[in-house]
Amino acid sequence: MEIAIAGEGELVIRFIDSKGRTLMQEKLVVSGSPTVEARRIVALSVETSSGTALLAPVLVRQSNPKQRVTFDRENPSRFTRKRCDEIGCATDVATEAERGCVPPPASGEASVVLSDDPGLAKLIQEAARKETNRAE
Repeated sequence: MEIAIAGEGELVIRFIDSKGRTLMQEKLVVSGSPTVEARRIVALSVETSSGTALLAPVLVRQSNPKQRVTFDRENPSRFTRKRCDEIGCATDVATEAERGCVPPPASGEASVVLSDDPGLAKLIQEAARKETNRAE
């Protein structure tokens, strides 16, 4: 998914799973000319210790209301609603997400590793080692 931001300001995007839990949060800050558009490509899935989790992005805070933000060239709330429906969120979860109301990430409950995270190889090695030890 592409996040496009035009204009200065700070925004916070939380990425929720189908149960409405925030697995990841990003803070993006843009400075510079209001005529320049910043773009960020993000994956809408993460690898967790339980496997792959599909995500829906939720714009929860925007410091500058004049700043223009789109998710894949759509209004963020519209994109969020469609993505929530795609990943199987309950109606109440999708409605709250569309409004930008989702809980903060829970600290210490689960680990999330991005696919390009250098720690992913280490996580895989640790899991393989545990599996080998269990087999012995």
